[in-house]
Amino acid sequence: MVCTVIYIFQSISGSTETMLVENGNLEDVINADGVVVKDEKVYNASVGGSVTYYCEDGEKVKAGQLVADLNTDTSSAGINKQMAEIQKVIDQKYDSNNSKVSAVVLSRDSLASFENEVQVSILNNDLNGVYSIVGQVGNNSSMPINEGNEANYEQYDISQLESLKNGLAKSVSTHKVQYYSARPGLITYKIDGLEDGYKYENVFDMTPSSTVRKDYTLSDMSRKESVAENEGIFKIIRNFDYYIAATVDNEKAKLFEADKYIKARIMSDDGQQYEAWGYIKKINYGSEQSVLILYFDDYFYKIYDKRYVNLELITDTYEGLKISTKALTQLNGLTGVYVQDASKIIKFFPVEVLGKNENYAIISAGEYIGEHDRRVIDINGKSYSTVKIFDKIILEPEKVYDGQIAD
Repeated sequence: MVCTVIYIFQSISGSTETMLVENGNLEDVINADGVVVKDEKVYNASVGGSVTYYCEDGEKVKAGQLVADLNTDTSSAGINKQMAEIQKVIDQKYDSNNSKVSAVVLSRDSLASFENEVQVSILNNDLNGVYSIVGQVGNNSSMPINEGNEANYEQYDISQLESLKNGLAKSVSTHKVQYYSARPGLITYKIDGLEDGYKYENVFDMTPSSTVRKDYTLSDMSRKESVAENEGIFKIIRNFDYYIAATVDNEKAKLFEADKYIKARIMSDDGQQYEAWGYIKKINYGSEQSVLILYFDDYFYKIYDKRYVNLELITDTYEGLKISTKALTQLNGLTGVYVQDASKIIKFFPVEVLGKNENYAIISAGEYIGEHDRRVIDINGKSYSTVKIFDKIILEPEKVYDGQIAD
């Protein structure tokens, strides 16, 4: 019976779990919710119809590049009426500057040969071209409107240009409306409807309340056979840089400083992740949470079609010997681990913990002494031999003692 008890005790003692020490690294990570803010412009259909696209999603386009054709069957209300509206806008603007512009009477016959030119000029944001053509067709004359005052054309802004464009486009009958890129960038047909809610120019004003995730539907317009009037058909995103507004608790926000770089791991809902260096442009503090405005200028092709992402903000990285935190224990006021050597003798070795999380710790490899000697660490001015790579350490230190011989 005594022999049986001894055997059972030895068997239990001998079943202590171990692991081999290996090189590794560990990160101090702060998790955050992120909103991607891009310099993006949505192009809407001026009329309903079917669309033909000429670029792939995510492709780089140049300014003035043909992106799509919209084939419409909208009944014509008369180009005369639409061109009169354009002339009315011109008259109003010039009247405000005490300039006189002669009225233009347009006939359907005279407009027939100029319609395509006017349409292309407006859709390409070529306002000067519009004025020139309107002047040429007025009264079948080749004289341009308000000749000699071309410099005043620059006072017209984009919203006025859009009004002119939409006014003409709505009257187009059985014609192909062409859409061109107004600027270079990346084109995408994925529109989430949140573009106006997260403006690039307003990113520095974002607060914790403005970063709360909103419900949305991501529409891939390239998969639709037809579009409705005023529906977004594509968008172009300036592909040089972007921001991510990251929300963290106030206590964690204190670990960061504005005008500093931070390494981040960006993870989207579809499982993709990548690492990039961001620059902390600004920190907006709230009552309980804060928003870090992070600037990025690389890996845009991985983020262009994303709106919400999860972030791991890496505040520090440790490299050394990687062990399980379960192996750490205390002996004589020192933190260390038990190691089972080739002779099955269990011995305690102090360690210097560089960093740890719930599961693993990174410990110092120590200073080199000699080829066949263990490296040493310094604790309170005293040197101690420490753990080396490929040591077999005990994961249940409460079951063993220093000097024990394992079975």
